[in-house]
Amino acid sequence: MTRKTFEKVNLSDRCIAILLFGVSLVLRLIYLAQIQSLPLTHHLGLDAASYDRLARTIASGDWLGDKIFYQAPLYPYFLAILYKSFGHHLNLVRLVQLILGAFNCVVIAWMARKLFDRKTAIWAGALIAGYGILVFYEGAIGKDGISVLVTDLALFGLVWSLERPVWYGWFLSGAALGCSILTRGNLILLLPFIILWIVIVLRTHSFRRICGAVGALVAGTSLFIIPVTVRNYIVGQDFVVTTAQAGQNFYIGNNPRASGFFENPARIRLNPEYEEADFRAEALRRTQRAFMKPSEISNYWFKEGILFIRTHPKKALRLLLRKAAMFWNHFEIPDNYNYYFVRENVLTLRILFLGFGIIAPLGLFGLFLARKSPGTWLFIIFIFAYMASIVPFHMASRYRLPVVPVLILFAGHTLARAFEAVRSRHFKKMMLGLVPVAAMALLVNWKVVDEASTFKAPLTDLGIIAAETGDHDRAIAYYEKALDIDPHYAPALYNMGNALVNQGKFDQAVTAYQKALQADPEFLMAYENLGKSYIHMGQFEAALNTFHKALALRPDFAEALVGVGIVYHRMGQYHKAVEAYHKAIRLQPDLGQAYYNLACAYARNSQLEEARRALSKAIQLNPNYEKQARSDTDLQEVKAPKVSNPDPP
Repeated sequence: MTRKTFEKVNLSDRCIAILLFGVSLVLRLIYLAQIQSLPLTHHLGLDAASYDRLARTIASGDWLGDKIFYQAPLYPYFLAILYKSFGHHLNLVRLVQLILGAFNCVVIAWMARKLFDRKTAIWAGALIAGYGILVFYEGAIGKDGISVLVTDLALFGLVWSLERPVWYGWFLSGAALGCSILTRGNLILLLPFIILWIVIVLRTHSFRRICGAVGALVAGTSLFIIPVTVRNYIVGQDFVVTTAQAGQNFYIGNNPRASGFFENPARIRLNPEYEEADFRAEALRRTQRAFMKPSEISNYWFKEGILFIRTHPKKALRLLLRKAAMFWNHFEIPDNYNYYFVRENVLTLRILFLGFGIIAPLGLFGLFLARKSPGTWLFIIFIFAYMASIVPFHMASRYRLPVVPVLILFAGHTLARAFEAVRSRHFKKMMLGLVPVAAMALLVNWKVVDEASTFKAPLTDLGIIAAETGDHDRAIAYYEKALDIDPHYAPALYNMGNALVNQGKFDQAVTAYQKALQADPEFLMAYENLGKSYIHMGQFEAALNTFHKALALRPDFAEALVGVGIVYHRMGQYHKAVEAYHKAIRLQPDLGQAYYNLACAYARNSQLEEARRALSKAIQLNPNYEKQARSDTDLQEVKAPKVSNPDPP
């Protein structure tokens, strides 16, 4: 690179940076204000709920924890620091993330200025400030906005170190990379490629300087990774570098039921509340082992994914090609959040119309235009190595988010060059460039999914929110809208059943649960609630058959054993009820409902002392059982014990 490439930032550049930050922040603050009217903004589900639970545990003083990390650990600690400092305010979290997102716009513009010139920096800054999908994820409770920022800081540090190859530049770049790995574990696979790039660009320097740069980068990365590895070993006596879910994620994308997206494998519920336990239980069932370490479970699922590829090579190849195509398709694949559904209701996102379909072709052509620059090859390596680390697993919009700012940077370069060509009247040159851009745009914008077809999930979520407020009629209306899109959508059918139960319409609820099970024969919670509905209707044999079907699928499904116990209790067979509850407790020792129902069965069987002990344990696990016990006819002869300072449920 020439010295001109890395001109010092002057006053005008600072003014542009301040203006860019201000405009980006204002857009984000408007967005934050507009999403307050959306019910989904104030409802945490899936990963968001999981991160929030862990963060509150950490903020309460349990900074070390007692389990090996399953999900990426940086974001829960980020949340915990905010909770500890300012209290549990989700809008404050969103505000901080959006401010950091506005700062990231400046980081991208700075990189464009370092690599190219001021015009490119202005274009890149304008593009990223108006890229609505980044704003959307920065304003959500989730790791994605933070992940993009620390990844971009690592790239910026590497670009800066290319100008000034001093040890602390490489070290700080490595530290930022270490943080990004703690948000996305697959980023650790990029480290060898970055090291290779350093060796190549510093090949004219001394061997000592090259070794120093590589050593500083690795040391910076290790600064954040090694403490997590050590912590995992301390709490779990197992060697896990960051998280113990790589194998599980690989199997999600490579199994007989895989579609390339986030589809649940057989016997696995892809909900953070159950996912880790389900993968562990299924690995134990298949291997006939009593215990497996988290690293062994991850390795097992890696091998199962590889086995699927070996035994179904054609299907595996089709899946791989489909995931690669979707990585470059304009469609934003939803999982935790649905960008298109929120955009329908938020004006800011409709105004910020820039999407992947525009950025990707412009960015790829910009990479081609700047291909002779050593700095450009860092980003080429980053994009395609990152793609290679994602595509073998499964695809969602947010998984490709880290490459978006890089594409925006080079899209800015394309536009700067295009306007320069127009200004210089080099129309022939510009038209030659327009052909490949148009071809790429055609491919990237090929319509593969109808956006409205994905609304069934957020509509179901709105129904759940309405049900939580007690408005079951409104909840049913939302479920019906979801079922208008997909009549076989099991979550909507299941939650429809729940709403009907709350209205006392057990016969209709049974029909809804049965339809949910026809759509998804492994929907364990549908079995559980179908069985409970049969109990309310006095159809005990049907209830027993339902619970036994669930147990045939998952012998460790403790809630189904509680259901079996309740059936025997209603039939007056208290010894069998006690036996079922004890089995449930052995499987899940913290299951409060098992202890409570055990107390009821003991009381009915005149085993009052045993009933008191079981009730005491139930109240310890869930203090709400103390009030319930006072009016429970089964427990009239059992005095509910007072529990001082009980553990939270």
